Amino acid sequence: MNWLLFYLLAALHPVAFLVIAWKCDTWRQRLLLWALLPLPAVLYCWDYWVIKNEHAQMCAAEGGLKVLIQPENADRVRLVGSTFGLSAQGILDKYYPNVKLVEALTEERGSQGQRLQLYDAYTVAPNPKADTPWVKGFKKEYKFIFPAKRVEFLDPNMFEISVYDTKTAHRETKVTTLSKGGKVYAKYTDFVHWWTGIQYPDALPTWRCPLTPPTKYPDAPKDQWVYIPKAYDALTDLIFK
Repeated sequence: MNWLLFYLLAALHPVAFLVIAWKCDTWRQRLLLWALLPLPAVLYCWDYWVIKNEHAQMCAAEGGLKVLIQPENADRVRLVGSTFGLSAQGILDKYYPNVKLVEALTEERGSQGQRLQLYDAYTVAPNPKADTPWVKGFKKEYKFIFPAKRVEFLDPNMFEISVYDTKTAHRETKVTTLSKGGKVYAKYTDFVHWWTGIQYPDALPTWRCPLTPPTKYPDAPKDQWVYIPKAYDALTDLIFK
């Protein structure tokens, strides 16, 4: 339902209340109709509370990081299932020298535009242009570059990070897992629930988790916590210590 129509109908309730008081001859009729007056709105909005409660329960049970088996330290990881070149470079930039190599699906495509199931191995090397400015007085070149080389053989004993995304009519579940040799060591689950009963111009009533305190205000009350997807950080922290 359009949000304007929803609030218009809600605003008519006091008018209906007065009409019932004026038109009915007995208090019994008035009380009965007054009791029934909010029933359509309650029935229409009932799934709002159902979805909100489902979100709270699923987040409490599964949201965020769950370590199933404590993984050992590693110096490399494979990112599975999408184009992860920038993510690979981000992991190297954050964890080097604890991490030496990150494999990610190639950016290249086949002749028909299809995604090639081939992997590139990203490593770290000194940037020969380091500390020289991009533009005079502006930002300088990065200290490292991240050369990539095609992977000829996928090591089955390397940790892998995979993402699985599922959707229903009112929920999206994103599960990011850390695994090796077919064994899941840890997972990080993001939930997004929404209610379609009111259609705002650019949004729907939406709930997300997990939530974290604002960076600058770690003691903020929970109603001020923010949704910051951090699956990669949480899982890579387990192996690149």
